[in-house]
Amino acid sequence: MLKGKLPENVQGLEITLRHEDISGPFYHYSHGLKKHDGNCQRIAHGHRSPVELLVNGKRDLELEQEWAERWKDIYLGSQEDECELADLNLSPAANSLTEMTHHAFRYTAPQGEFELAIARSDVEMIDTDTTVELLAQYIAEEVSFSIEPDSTLEVVAYEGVGKGAMASSKGQA
Repeated sequence: MLKGKLPENVQGLEITLRHEDISGPFYHYSHGLKKHDGNCQRIAHGHRSPVELLVNGKRDLELEQEWAERWKDIYLGSQEDECELADLNLSPAANSLTEMTHHAFRYTAPQGEFELAIARSDVEMIDTDTTVELLAQYIAEEVSFSIEPDSTLEVVAYEGVGKGAMASSKGQA
């Protein structure tokens, strides 16, 4: 497939694909970031990454598993990018979709125009952009209502290899 497309000094190419070894709970979500400079601006690219939640300095595997289940094969939609299905350039097969069953998202980014129609059951709406920094803060705020008042919470949200963010909050339950 690549023969004739490689430089003369390249004798061959070998590629090995493998799952990242994640020992604990992980989330698996897709999203799009229109303000990103790289390929993250593509509307439905995904991440499979570990998430760590520490309550009073100790990892809480039960909370981590809850978030792994909550964000298992989910699209994280930004309210700013939501539109009406009628605003999308739908295929004839998709013209039967309804607002009751599907979300619609649309934005323009440096790489072009992006549109997505997706089942509501596969979406969690977020009121901010879906950067890993803002997602870590979102998780911290959501979890703060389920832990004891004045407990400390630290969230370590990873996104791919060598990327991630931390956020913290106090319990508000």
